[in-house]
Amino acid sequence: MKKNILKLLSIVIVSSMLLTFAGCGVKKSEKTEPESGKQSVDGKKEPVKLTFINYFVRDNLAGNGKAFVAAMEKYKADNPNITIEEEILSPDAYETKIKTLAAANELPDLFLLKGSMLSTFIENKLINPLNDLLDKDPEWKNSFKEGVFDDFTIDDKIYGIPFQMMSTHAIYYNKKIFEEAGFTAFPKDWDEFKDAVTKIKAKGYVPIALGNKGKWVAESCILSALGDRFTGTDWFLSIKEKQGAKFTDPEFVNALSALQELAKMGAFNTDMNSIDNEQQRTLYYNGKAAMFFEGGWAVSQVVADAPKEVIDATELTILPAVKGGKGDSKAISGGAGWAYNMNSKLNGVKKEAAEALLRALMNKDVAKIAVENNAMPAVNPDSYDKSKLSPLAVKYVELISNTKVVPVYDVQLTPPVIEVMNSGLQELLINVVSPEDLAKKIQTEYEKQ
Repeated sequence: MKKNILKLLSIVIVSSMLLTFAGCGVKKSEKTEPESGKQSVDGKKEPVKLTFINYFVRDNLAGNGKAFVAAMEKYKADNPNITIEEEILSPDAYETKIKTLAAANELPDLFLLKGSMLSTFIENKLINPLNDLLDKDPEWKNSFKEGVFDDFTIDDKIYGIPFQMMSTHAIYYNKKIFEEAGFTAFPKDWDEFKDAVTKIKAKGYVPIALGNKGKWVAESCILSALGDRFTGTDWFLSIKEKQGAKFTDPEFVNALSALQELAKMGAFNTDMNSIDNEQQRTLYYNGKAAMFFEGGWAVSQVVADAPKEVIDATELTILPAVKGGKGDSKAISGGAGWAYNMNSKLNGVKKEAAEALLRALMNKDVAKIAVENNAMPAVNPDSYDKSKLSPLAVKYVELISNTKVVPVYDVQLTPPVIEVMNSGLQELLINVVSPEDLAKKIQTEYEKQ
């Protein structure tokens, strides 16, 4: 256990700059109540306080975030004796903060957990499996979409209640800018894609808006799909199961080379490592960029924030095929990504309250709210008002219905490996490290695990 705690602490040290940022982004509820786990003698429920850290920033909610808030408000209304003290961070700051709390063994009662964090949290006995909770309510358990628990299952034990099921990769592009550059349809192969990048840049636009300040966008939204194009999914499964594949294999190095080649061509904005994914969208909204790469969560953000002329010009697609690649050209990176869990220290009435909250946060009613706000929840609702979906959401549903989901690197690989990969990608994009040397660094860290 000490060894694993040291692993977590090492991540925290590497991320110290982000910790400062995290502290600035904290929002806390002001209401507090005395904590208790007892029932009063007159049968009335005594106050219970739960602490909950999450990244659903209230003034910038996408569809699943709106569903989360609605579920929280209903739970509070149904349980007036329970007070929930939330700590809300931006997504970038959240990931660093939850690792810090885990390293210090100071996790709140409830939190969001990424699939890649699972093994370390389990080894340090910070979380327990949730099979018993799911098995108590078969109808609820069976309402979840097929495969949605895959990112959170080890040895048949389920360690998270997912709230979404979506891709981390899609290309949002402005068809009018492509037409201006001479393309009436999106490029069908990698060479044509590079040609489009060159011609769009020549017209004065940023070909691809990239906000990689949080380090995850280049890896999660681009490389996870691009890598699969070159390596195929069997290579990744061999990496994950330690069956012989290496990050220094030519196919993965070729994927890194392709990404660096785009950067050398000027495909990205020069401040790509200084802005975040919300700022990358702003470049697109302002008509300065022709495309950006993000997952399905960005659909509701574009609909909410982009000017009408940009929304009307926006089309969705995925990376084209690469010559000689071993992967499926219809594949996109995706999965549940994040899920709710609770502190393994909880017991008694507090544990019962936390379990009830987990059930309240994702079910068919909550899924209906998410779908009608253009999001893709972990549960299929019984019905929803299709007229509430935006045309862009309809395009997204059509896009993913014709694709195959493949693993997201930062959901399934260990945090130390991802830290080396993501930091290295920042350097790769500004030509500080070669694809071959970055591959060696990742492999070295991988062999330590």
